[in-house]
This record gives sequence, structure tokens and C-alpha cells, in this order.
Amino acid sequence: MVATTFALLTVAACSDSPNKGSDHSTPAAIAMSSGDNQVGMPGTPLAAPIAVRVTNSQGNPVAGTAVNFTVARGDGSVASPTASTDNNGVARTVWTLGSGAVRQEVKATINSLVQSAIATVDTSRSLFLLPMRDTVSTGDTIWLNIISGTTGLSGEVRGAVQESIVNSTPTAARLASIMYTDGEYFDYSGNSGTFNLMTAGPVNPYPRQTYMRVGYLATSGTRTIKFTHSAAGFVGARTFTDLLPRVSVVGASVYIR
Repeated sequence: MVATTFALLTVAACSDSPNKGSDHSTPAAIAMSSGDNQVGMPGTPLAAPIAVRVTNSQGNPVAGTAVNFTVARGDGSVASPTASTDNNGVARTVWTLGSGAVRQEVKATINSLVQSAIATVDTSRSLFLLPMRDTVSTGDTIWLNIISGTTGLSGEVRGAVQESIVNSTPTAARLASIMYTDGEYFDYSGNSGTFNLMTAGPVNPYPRQTYMRVGYLATSGTRTIKFTHSAAGFVGARTFTDLLPRVSVVGASVYIR
């Protein structure tokens, strides 16, 4: 009878082990595994896939979990919006950069768990907008620098340019100021919604040249303003060879809080 009582106590003690009720398949953390901080060209997949590793509360990999990949900045795309983790807890997707911003972002999420990957457009081969601040307050001026970075193209430089900047929400950001910094000819037309300009620049020995700064007054908050940048003509000042097929034209986005 004493032996029976001891056996029952032993069973009870085992049932109250520290692992009681634990679920090793529940994701507790998500972290970047590889592919962060790459540099690429819009419309071209990045060299390495974006990979995240999912672990449980014990730090062990969780297999078979769906990870959602979403482009949060830059208007790019991912090959697999949803990917499952492998036996090592890793999920991957291929990220193609867009033309919406120089600095771009993809978010990987599982329920409330979030991890971001950042990529940057190659600005040595771009005609691009660069905001002085990514976030402004209502009443502030959104300053956009228009920059040429083309000396990486066999020494060719900015020549004649016909460009347009389209403001996605002109009622929330009003065109307020135009500052021209360098060039031989300059003309512009348009309004807060669409701003057109034409300019011709001298030989540029610098890797990047800011030749114009445009200011928009932020009049309405709690929104993201997208500035789409396009170019209809772009030739080398020395060779007069059309550079557009080899140059990325990149816009910008600014959040008004």
C-alpha cells in the first residue's frame, strides 16, 4: 500500500513539470536572417532574397509558419507575399525595388510580430528626389532636392532634362517655393498637382549634383504624400547620348503627421 501511494505521488509530480502547457510551435520572435541593407536598381530584383527567422519562446526555430511580406515604402514588389518557414525557421522572398523612393522598406509580419528590411536605390545611376525630412508637421515646408547622380555612367553627366513631379495629394501639400541652384537654362510651369521643368546643366565633375530644390507647404496632416518623378529627356552634356535607358528616375514620399 505504501508503494502504491509513492507511485501515485510520482505520477502527480511528473504531470506538474515546468513544460506543462507549453507550445513549441507558437512564434515568439522574428528577426532578419539575411538580405537587409542592399543596394539595387528600380525594376530589378535585389541580388539576395529577404530572409527572416522565426523562433519560439525557447529560441528554437518554428517550422511551417506563414510569414507575410509587405512593401511599406518605395512602391516595389515581392515575389511571394506569403512564405512558410522551413525546418530552420526561415522564410524567404525576392524583393524588386520600385521607383517610389531612394530608401525603401519591406515588412515581414506574423500576427503582432514585425521585422523590417531596408534597401537603397543606387544613386550613382539615378535622377532622383531626396526629401530633407521624411516626416513633417502640418504647417512645415516639405523640401525636395532634385539630384542628378550619373557620373558613374562612363563619365557621362547631366545634360538637358525635361522632368515632371506629380503630387499625389495637392490639397494637402501646396507648391510654395522653387530654388534653382545650378545650370545654364531653366524654365518651369504647372501647379501643386503637376510641376514641369526644363533645364540644361554644365559638365558636372561631382558624383551627385543638386540642381533644384522645391518646397511644398504641408496643409493637412495624418497622411503620406507621394511625389512621382518622371523624365522625358535626359542626355549627356559631353556626348549627347540619351541616358534615360540607363538611368533610374526615382520619386519620394513624405509623411505629414
